[in-house]
Amino acid sequence: MYRQLEDALRFAWTVRRKPLESFMLPAAALEGRFICRDGSLVSLFRLDGSRTMMGAVELDRFVDVAARRLNARFTAPGHAVHIVFERSPDDAALQVDAACARQRVQGDRLGLDIEDLLSERAARLAPLLAAESIIVACWTRPSVLTRLEAQRDRKQARRRLKAWLPDSGESQCPAAGFESLAARHEALLDTFSAWFDEVGLVAERLDEASAAAQMRRLLNGPASTPADWRPVTVANDAPPRATEPPEDGAFPPALAPQLLVRDPERAGRGIRIGERLYGPVDMCLGMRQARPFAELVSNVAAADLPLRFSLLLEGGGLANFGAVAARISSSFLAFSSDDSLALRDAMREVSAAAADAEAVVRLRLGLLTWVDAEAGEDALMRRVSRVQQLAEGWGESVFSPLVGDPLEAFAGSVPGFCCGGTAEPAYAPLTDALRLIPASRPAALARSTVNHVFRSPDGKLLPYSCEEGEDYGFELIYGVPGRGKSVLSNCLALAHLLQGGQARLPLAATIDIGPSSSGLISLIREALPPARQAEAGWFRLRMDPASAINPCDTLLGCRRPLPAERTFLENLLSLMLTPAGDRGVPDGMRELIGPTIDVAYRMRADDVAGAEPAPYTPGRDPAVDEALDVHGCRLPETPLWWDVVDELFAAGAPAAAIVAQRYAVPVLSDFLAAVRDPSVQGIVADTRYGAGGESVTQAFVRMMTAYAARWPIIFAPTAFDIGNARVAAVDLAEIAPSGSAEADIQTAVFYMLARQALTRDWWASEEDADQIPERYRDWHAERFRALRETPKRLSFDEYHRTAAAPAVQAQVERDVREARKLRVRIALASQRLEDFGPALVELANRFWVLGAGGKAAEIETLTRTFGLSAACRDAIEYELTGPGPRGAPALLISNDQGGRFEQVVVNSPGPIELWALNTSPPDVALRNRVAEYLPPAAARSALARRFPSGSAREAITAELRQLEARGTRTSATERDVLDRLAAEVAGKATEPFPAGMTNQRKD
Repeated sequence: MYRQLEDALRFAWTVRRKPLESFMLPAAALEGRFICRDGSLVSLFRLDGSRTMMGAVELDRFVDVAARRLNARFTAPGHAVHIVFERSPDDAALQVDAACARQRVQGDRLGLDIEDLLSERAARLAPLLAAESIIVACWTRPSVLTRLEAQRDRKQARRRLKAWLPDSGESQCPAAGFESLAARHEALLDTFSAWFDEVGLVAERLDEASAAAQMRRLLNGPASTPADWRPVTVANDAPPRATEPPEDGAFPPALAPQLLVRDPERAGRGIRIGERLYGPVDMCLGMRQARPFAELVSNVAAADLPLRFSLLLEGGGLANFGAVAARISSSFLAFSSDDSLALRDAMREVSAAAADAEAVVRLRLGLLTWVDAEAGEDALMRRVSRVQQLAEGWGESVFSPLVGDPLEAFAGSVPGFCCGGTAEPAYAPLTDALRLIPASRPAALARSTVNHVFRSPDGKLLPYSCEEGEDYGFELIYGVPGRGKSVLSNCLALAHLLQGGQARLPLAATIDIGPSSSGLISLIREALPPARQAEAGWFRLRMDPASAINPCDTLLGCRRPLPAERTFLENLLSLMLTPAGDRGVPDGMRELIGPTIDVAYRMRADDVAGAEPAPYTPGRDPAVDEALDVHGCRLPETPLWWDVVDELFAAGAPAAAIVAQRYAVPVLSDFLAAVRDPSVQGIVADTRYGAGGESVTQAFVRMMTAYAARWPIIFAPTAFDIGNARVAAVDLAEIAPSGSAEADIQTAVFYMLARQALTRDWWASEEDADQIPERYRDWHAERFRALRETPKRLSFDEYHRTAAAPAVQAQVERDVREARKLRVRIALASQRLEDFGPALVELANRFWVLGAGGKAAEIETLTRTFGLSAACRDAIEYELTGPGPRGAPALLISNDQGGRFEQVVVNSPGPIELWALNTSPPDVALRNRVAEYLPPAAARSALARRFPSGSAREAITAELRQLEARGTRTSATERDVLDRLAAEVAGKATEPFPAGMTNQRKD
């Protein structure tokens, strides 16, 4: 019997000329909507997801807001909303390739050879992801009109159609629509837009071209529609067509042939379209309890199944039956069985909702899954069965794969294509139906640009951009040690360097204690052509003359500091003159700082009477002497260093002039004389310092003299130079001690000096031009313009080391306030929230939380500081578990022009990227050793093959334990193990490394 029924269905499909087209309603596309054969109007939204995480409390709010917005629209028949969610693991590779394509193009433009890293990133992410899309189709049907309106519009439509030249179905005909529907349809769309905005859903209304392309992909498969495809509609031009009659060719062709490009074929209980076999599953008995959509997605993601979820809600659910008939039916059926009692109770609940003026909707819920056509019908049926099991476990509902016509079920799963389906209609209060909407999916971090790729914990692609929205100027990275903070920081820095539209490398500066940034710098330097490798540099400051940094340096030609430079000096001196353990500069000393700075620069200027500018001394700097000879500069009989600066600049040697100026500006030692100037003494008079009876001037001299002995490199002319480095990092490990209040001051001082050495030019702007000597103005104006147009990023790692220095926080706070207009992004990374201080936390508009280590107090502080929801609090406590085989999770909290954003994202770099960015000392040592044998890319690849987890620490530790157990630990050090392992990884070992030491990744 079943075989005969199948044969009959096949015959019916054969005799029908266009089986899928028979379900298609859209007849014309115009002004962002489709006009359907029955007069209905339909428009599509692309729903990206929610900006914030949705737990039970957030879902209740979402439903309440939606019910208020939509209740009036769905009380009576006429409006419908069709929500389709599709999850396709097989298409993830296409999405990842597209996301990485722009980074690849920009890397090529910048001359960066990082193809190995980007290719691996795509290959690494694809198995962890599933392509997702959510489309919302909003329908307005003729039944929304009153009888008189419908009669009038129908007559007008018939009159218009009589004047329409082509035959029906041969062309798009916008004249078929009902005029009165347009205003109601736009009102419906406005309602949905307002609802999306109010609840924080990221949605975009699609124009007719984008909507048609979306339908075409869902109808024929993703490979059927090129990215730039667009339909021919009434609104755009099309080449004339050869038709019969000829005049038909002047009109836009019908939509159906443009959307339906692959014929369906019957395949047992499924259908084949293109390279896929589809199998539908329909809900035939509704849920006992409405369950959140997130539960279904979580189960489907765990099973790694492709799925299309189709939910159709139509207004006026009980209008076709009447409340009286419903009550009679349920009362009668109550005598027959327990199920009928449940049915009666359900109908009474629905009727009560209708009586309370709550909309009751008619609901159809269908699911669709698929396999590759080559897999065959058996594979499809197994997958259909699995989907059915998961769906029935979601809310205790009943689903069935026996859907009648599978083609109709497929057509009903395409938003905007038809308004129906094969699923049994159910009736539910609008508030219950809204819980089924896939609104809890996380929204992407970027739309149009992609600089890095994160993912959600359940596998949604979350592109990241550091280009979209200039409000993203200041970000804080917080997490206890071992949670992936350094790798995330380096990934964000690399994303900054790969942002589009730049012909040169963007500027990036990192101040660090330790080698955390050395991997990124090494990656960039090695990826550049040999002639440009100086554009990336990693520098270690030491207490030696080569690391000298004079904080009094000014921009070329400037005899006095610009406002930003003067503020920096004030903050630096405030830090140095604050007694260890105090939180601020003592009274009297604070008033001394500003005038002393002014006098020191006046003393060394050459444009002030009575000053003492520094005389030029031949032999002081051989490079300057050589430049003077090469350019034939003529100096006065008793030249000053300022004369040398001016002459070299006039001769077209600004680089040499900058070096010469280092000897013309004051140094901190000059402040010992400046503080005794009568103009300064007149301000402080006999002010005493502390309780010892010492004057503030004496205290100033004593403290500065002591610092000159302890930190000679900041009391001498600048020798430290990053050269042409556009991407630079400074390691302060050797001169940034810890463990005492005095050590904290030293660390903070050198943080500030490194910041000045790396970024001094960044903070000047065109507004400062009138304070620059006239001969230098045009030169600086061009530099200011180039700097303003260049993206810049300043990163402070281990920021907790400055927590005891208010002056550092004051400097960073000032930088943050200036950063947006100067196109500077600032990032601070630390291990405690308190390290940032209330002001910086308030100014930050992007915050990365990598875990509180299970500390209840830290979680409570985060919750209170950011006003986190219960869902975010739970995520911090249970989801931020640190790096694992599938990546390192982080909670991203941000505020931009679109509103607040809260989502858990997972950073999943591959082994090559991990080895490039790894900051663990043993791993860095191993990477450097392997790089002595192999070129950089080959070294990373070899390490990734041997240690796909991105680290060899476990292997090194295990080998050391074995040596210790054999009693040879004292004669074999970690250095020996690293040497042997590096040679073995590079294929140069004479003795293989012990078996089992491979630290394989377990995905």
